[in-house]
Amino acid sequence: MDIKSAFYVPVLEKSVTYDRVSAYFTFKALAAYAKGIEGMIRQNGKMRFIISHEISKEDYDILKDGYEIKKSLVPKLSNKDFKQLSLEDQRNVRNFTHLIAQGMIEFKIGFTHSGLFHSKYGICHDADGNCIYFSGSNNETAAALARNYEAFDVTASWKSAPFDQQRISRAIAEFEKLWSTGLSNGFVFVKEIDEIVKQKLIQYDKGKIIVNSTYLSPNSLILDHVDDELVVHNNLTSYTILGTERVFRSKLWAYLDGDFPHFQKDLTHLDIQDIIKHLRKFAKRKNFEVVVTEALQRFISQKAYFIKERADYGKAIKFYQQDLDPVVAERFNAFKETATKALARPPREVQLWCSFYMLEMQRASNFSVPGAGKTTMSYLVYSYLTAPEVDLVDRIVMIGPKSSFLAWRKEFYENFKENKRLRVLDVQRHKYSPTEFITEFGKCNVVLVNYESVGKYQGVLSSVIDERTMVILDEVHKIKGIQSLRAQSVKAVTKGAKFKFALTGTPIPNSYEDIYNLLKILYDDEYRMYFNFRKDQLKNPNSVMVERINDLLYPFFWRTTKNHLQVPAANENELLYVTADEQEQQLLNLLYRKYGHSVFHLYIRLIQASVNPLLLLKSIDYIEMYGEDVHHDEDHWDSSNSDQIQFTTEEIDLIRSVSKTSKYDTAINLAHSLFREKKQSIIWCIFVDTMLTLKNDLHQKGIQAEVIYGDTSQGDRDAIIEQFLNREIDILITNPHTLGESVSLHHTCHDAIYLEYSFNLTHLLQSRDRIHRLGLKEDDYTQYYFLMLQGKVGERNTIDERIYNRLMTKEERMLSAIERGVLIPDPTVDLEEITALFDE
Repeated sequence: MDIKSAFYVPVLEKSVTYDRVSAYFTFKALAAYAKGIEGMIRQNGKMRFIISHEISKEDYDILKDGYEIKKSLVPKLSNKDFKQLSLEDQRNVRNFTHLIAQGMIEFKIGFTHSGLFHSKYGICHDADGNCIYFSGSNNETAAALARNYEAFDVTASWKSAPFDQQRISRAIAEFEKLWSTGLSNGFVFVKEIDEIVKQKLIQYDKGKIIVNSTYLSPNSLILDHVDDELVVHNNLTSYTILGTERVFRSKLWAYLDGDFPHFQKDLTHLDIQDIIKHLRKFAKRKNFEVVVTEALQRFISQKAYFIKERADYGKAIKFYQQDLDPVVAERFNAFKETATKALARPPREVQLWCSFYMLEMQRASNFSVPGAGKTTMSYLVYSYLTAPEVDLVDRIVMIGPKSSFLAWRKEFYENFKENKRLRVLDVQRHKYSPTEFITEFGKCNVVLVNYESVGKYQGVLSSVIDERTMVILDEVHKIKGIQSLRAQSVKAVTKGAKFKFALTGTPIPNSYEDIYNLLKILYDDEYRMYFNFRKDQLKNPNSVMVERINDLLYPFFWRTTKNHLQVPAANENELLYVTADEQEQQLLNLLYRKYGHSVFHLYIRLIQASVNPLLLLKSIDYIEMYGEDVHHDEDHWDSSNSDQIQFTTEEIDLIRSVSKTSKYDTAINLAHSLFREKKQSIIWCIFVDTMLTLKNDLHQKGIQAEVIYGDTSQGDRDAIIEQFLNREIDILITNPHTLGESVSLHHTCHDAIYLEYSFNLTHLLQSRDRIHRLGLKEDDYTQYYFLMLQGKVGERNTIDERIYNRLMTKEERMLSAIERGVLIPDPTVDLEEITALFDE
C-alpha cells in the first residue's frame, strides 16, 4: 500500500493542525507528502513535531537555519514561496527552512534519561474539530514511507467508541504536556531547538548529528569530562547554588579552583568520584539531580580498570617467564625481534625479559641489582619504541644523579654503535634559556637532567614531555621526602609521559616511606584506589602491613639478580685486622669517656679515630657522613644537639700525636702492593680530608691517584673516570655517596679497599657493585679488602669489626627477602641498631 497517498496526503489536506511524535524523522518524509502540507498551508494550518535527537546533519542544518531566520523576524513568506518545494524533486527539501521561519512548522527534540526516545504517534484536527489519532511502528522518514512494512492503528473521533475516545484525549493531553512543560512521567523530556543550537551540543558521527541529551537533563547538574578536566553544566531551575554552601566549604573545597563550579585541572578519577558522591548527597537534600555523562563515566572506569589490569598482567609476565603462556611468549618473541634489530651487542635473555616487562607495563620499576644492566634494559625498550614499524617514542628524558650522565652517554654508544647516532641535551654542559632548551630538545634523542635541575627547568620540561617521550628516573631512591619540592617537580614534569620507568638497585634504602614518591610519580591517579598506603602506615608498618605493602608492590617491579645474569661470584672478603698501638688505645679510651652519653656521636667519632684522628678536632659534618640526601629524622637524632664536646690541651696533644693510625698505614701499604702487581684499585672512604691526604701520600710513593668527592665538578668527574678506565690513573679514591651509583669500573679494576665504612648497607652494596657487574669475564676476579682497627685485649675497642659483622647480617637478610620477592628497608640511621653495636 502507498501510505502517503492512502493516508498522509488526504488527511493532511483536510487538517488545520498536525501534532506528531516520531522517534526518527527526515525532511524528505515531509517532502514526500508535500501535497498534503500544501493543503494545510492554504488553511493557515500548523504542524508541531517532537522528534528524536538522532537526525542527519542535513536535517539539523535545516532546523538550525529555519530557527535563526525566524529569530531575525523576516516578513512572512507567501504561500507561493512554498510551491518552490517541488513535489517531484526532493532536492528542494531545504525550502522547509521558510516554513520554520514562518512558524508554520515547529520542532522540539525529545530525550529520555536512559534508553531511547521511541514514541510514535500523531494527532490531526480539521477546521470542524474532528480528530484523527494514529500510533504504531511508523517513523517520519522517507524510508518508512517508501519501503518499510509499517503497521499503525488509526482512531477517528467521529466513528469511535467511548474507550477509543479516551485514547484520543490521553494522546492530546500527553502531547500538550510534553510540548508545554517538556516533561512526561519523569521519563521523557523535550527541549527547544534554540536551546540545543545555543549550547552547541552536536556530535558528528558518520554523517549523523547526535545531540548529547545528557546536557539537556532538566533541573540538574551535569558533570562531564572534557579535555582531561571536570566540567559542570548548571541546568538547575528549582534551586540556586551559592558558593557558601557547606558542602563546598567542608567537603569539596580541596577540589575547587576558586568558586563553584570551577574545579582544579589535575583531579584524579578518585577525586572525581568523591566529588560525585558529595554532590549527589547534596542534591538529594535539595531535590535536584546530578547527571554524569558517558564521557565522565568512561574516564572513571578506564582509570579504575588500568591499575588492576596492569597488576594482573605484571604478575602474569613474571609467572610466564618460567612457564611460558603461548600468548605472552608470542608477544615476547615479537618484542625481542624488533628491539634487537638496532643493537650492536646481544643482550642477555634475562635483560630482554625485564625490558619486555617494562614495555608491556608502560609504567613500572626496574629494581635489578646494581651492575645488572638497567641502562641497557632501558635502551632495549627505547630501541623497540623507536623502531620504524612501531614509532611510538621520539626520545628518552633521563632524570637522575649527575654521576649517571656519563654512563647514559657511553651505554648508548656501546649498545647501538653506528646503528643510532646519539644527539644529547645535557643540562650540566650548558645553561639553557627556555627557548634554547625547547629548540635543542626537538633535535635530541637523549635528554639528561639531574634531580637538582628539575625545578629550574620545570616549565619547559612540562611543556615538552608528552606521550612520545620515554621518561627514565634513574636512581629513583634519590627522590626523598614525602612532601619534598624535588618529588613534586618530578611528578609535575613527567605527568604527560605514556612510558615512565623508575630504576634503582636499592628501592627502599631507609623505610617504606621511600616508595611513596615512586608510586605517586608512576601511578598518581591510581594510588588511592589500588595502593592507598597512609603515610603513617609506611613510616612504622606492622608485620601485617609489611605483607600487604609487598603484595601490592610485587606486580609493579622487576628485579634481576647477579645469579640470574651469571656474574662470576666475588672472592671471599679479605679482612685485615690491625691492633692499635699505645697512643691509639689511649685515644679510643678517651672517646669512650667523652662520648659515653651519646652513642650516635661516639659511633661517628670512632669511625674517624680509626683512620684519621685529626677529624676529632672538627665538628661533625652530617652531609659528609651520609651524603647530600641525608634527612634528619627526629626519631633517630636531634640535629640541633650537635657535638659539643671540648677537649683539654693534653687531649688535643694526644689527638695530634696520632695524626694517622696503623690502619691508615696498612691501607697505604696494601694499595702500594697492588700497584706493584700492576693492579688498579679503588679506595672507599667517608671523609674528604682522609681522601685528600691519601692522594698526597700515594703521590709521594709514585702512585698516580685521583679523588672524586662531592665538590668535584661533573666535568672533572667524567675526565677522572675516563682516565681511570684508560689506566692513566692507578688508584681512585672516593666515597659511596659520591660515586656509589651509575659508574662501571669493572673492566679494568677488580680490587676495592674499604678504609672508612659506616652502618649504611646501601652504600656498601652500591660501592661493591662498581667493580662487580655484568660484563666480567669468567676468569675475572673481584676482591674486597676490609681494614679493621682492633683495641688491645681487655681494653676499649673500635667498632670496625662490629659494623662489618652487622652489615653482613643485614645483607644476608636483605638478599633472602629479595629471593622471596619481598622488599625490606635498610635505615641509613637507626639509633637502636647503633646502640646495639655497643652492647655486644
